[in-house]
Amino acid sequence: MKREFLMLAQTYKPSRHYVGGWCVSEKLDGMRCFWDGGVSTGIPKAEVPWANHKKDDRYLEPPIATGLWSRLGNVIHAPESFIKSLPAVPLDGELYKKGHRQDLMSTVKKLVPDDWDGVEYHVFDIPSLSVVFETGYLNSTNFRDKTLNWDECNRLIMSRGIRWLYDPYKIRTFHTTIALLNRMIGSVVHPLHQSFLPNMQSQASLRLITTLNNITDNGGEGLMLRNPDSVWAPERSHNLLKMKAMEDDEATVVGYVTGRETDKGSKLLGMMGALVLDYNGQRLELSGFTEAERTLVLTAAHSDDHHYTEAQQWATENPETECPDWISAKHFHKGMQVTFKFRGKSRDGIPQEARFWRKHV
Repeated sequence: MKREFLMLAQTYKPSRHYVGGWCVSEKLDGMRCFWDGGVSTGIPKAEVPWANHKKDDRYLEPPIATGLWSRLGNVIHAPESFIKSLPAVPLDGELYKKGHRQDLMSTVKKLVPDDWDGVEYHVFDIPSLSVVFETGYLNSTNFRDKTLNWDECNRLIMSRGIRWLYDPYKIRTFHTTIALLNRMIGSVVHPLHQSFLPNMQSQASLRLITTLNNITDNGGEGLMLRNPDSVWAPERSHNLLKMKAMEDDEATVVGYVTGRETDKGSKLLGMMGALVLDYNGQRLELSGFTEAERTLVLTAAHSDDHHYTEAQQWATENPETECPDWISAKHFHKGMQVTFKFRGKSRDGIPQEARFWRKHV
């Protein structure tokens, strides 16, 4: 069975998703975090069967698990005081700190924890450990051929002898979970506030627009929608939806980056992987193109010096590399203005999640 490490959201589409009566909460711009209830706290990461070891060669010393895990199965090195404040129950949520996300990430990604003051754990579910560690192959290029084995995971869980606050094996609907979470308010644990949408889809849609506008007007990122009758599942689920506002802007094409080979194949080898844009004097790499739009060709000035197929050949031999001046994208010449959509900007003013929309007309 293919699966994800955690439950991931689909994008909300009004024409596809009926969300009358669903729960809605603010989408925090933080770092996804799974707490295993303390099962792995203090154990060498190498002994934890659900840990991701893909990039462990970067460590000078073998890392020790804290019980907190990123969405990619990596240890989050939180200070002992933070760990001790967490309850003996598996939790799924988001690490969050008021301010800019870049400041939070620089804190929580340190191998030696420092300056965690103000970091809060906003929790939105109590997943069953038997579901979190259900046997299956992880459907992600960020894991190295990782297959979870429930029997192996359960042996570690049982060996720890933790006195659980709630049954870690019980599967609960989200509606039931909300009531339990609201009893867990602590120094760092904050249940994410949930409100219910009207039952009628038309009224629910209007409420969503109003709520999204209020959130984004106050600097928020967007909304999360959850089916109250659903249960937590390690998959990209239509019972969990994300809704974010989009902005658009324009920039000038100044170059091209070749595509790369991925664990899922080499579809973009020999093609354009991204457009390089000049955005207000800053470099921005833009994605979101069709296969036809990714075609690389010779520039007119160099067509006599190079054979037509050399553009594709060079791109194949030089993945993830900026193209020389004798190679161009068939549909995007240098100096062209393109319009793209994005969701917010970094602290340096760079558009985030930028995707091509259309050529400037």
